[in-house]
Amino acid sequence: MAAPNHAEHEPGLRRLAIAGVWLAGMVAVPASIAFIAAFGWDLEAAISGNPSAIIDGGPTHAALFRWGAIGDMFFSYLLLVPLAMYLHARLRPRKPWLADLGALGAFAYIFAGGAGAAILAASGPPLIEAYVTAGPSERVAILSSFESLRNMVFLGLWQTLDVITLGVWVLSVGWLIRPHRRALGALLVALGVGTMTVSVLTPLGVPGLIKVGVAWGLPALGWATWLIVERVDPAQRAD
Repeated sequence: MAAPNHAEHEPGLRRLAIAGVWLAGMVAVPASIAFIAAFGWDLEAAISGNPSAIIDGGPTHAALFRWGAIGDMFFSYLLLVPLAMYLHARLRPRKPWLADLGALGAFAYIFAGGAGAAILAASGPPLIEAYVTAGPSERVAILSSFESLRNMVFLGLWQTLDVITLGVWVLSVGWLIRPHRRALGALLVALGVGTMTVSVLTPLGVPGLIKVGVAWGLPALGWATWLIVERVDPAQRAD
């Protein structure tokens, strides 16, 4: 029996991947605005899921939180499934074991992270709504429940497990395209390594904005420096 020809499926997968990325971009803007607005426009609180910035927000903030989390479930995760499938089919002939590892990381990232967003959308808003009308003792219990929810999703799933699986995916893609797209490959490898470092910074209690800077800012800066040096005239580099 002849081996299946994955190349014949790539045009359809490519179109599906492009459509998924475009849809993700369209959903990302309103969903991100809603999510940050739910935390009173406090970006650090939105990244870390700080309960004190949202728990007393009432029904309006609960609704923003719900729709922001639902949007995140799609643009950060589920709409990337076609992209993961396409990249795996495209890159697997170059180094099958690494492409398979990247695909495993991709789907672990997508489904674990998507599950976390779905949990937030279902469990967070009722706690926010209940807090407004609750008595003092009930508020303590509600706040404790929201804190547990935050620890599980924001810190456990998203900023510990998901950053490892996303990092593996991005790094593997970067390594596989490096021979053909050297600059982009180097950037993805750097971003993949940077992303995985968040899993170490999270248990140390590092603020969310600093983690973003370490994960993506520093690798991007290092890559830009490398790119500039690479493009300097050889005669000038000899000096």
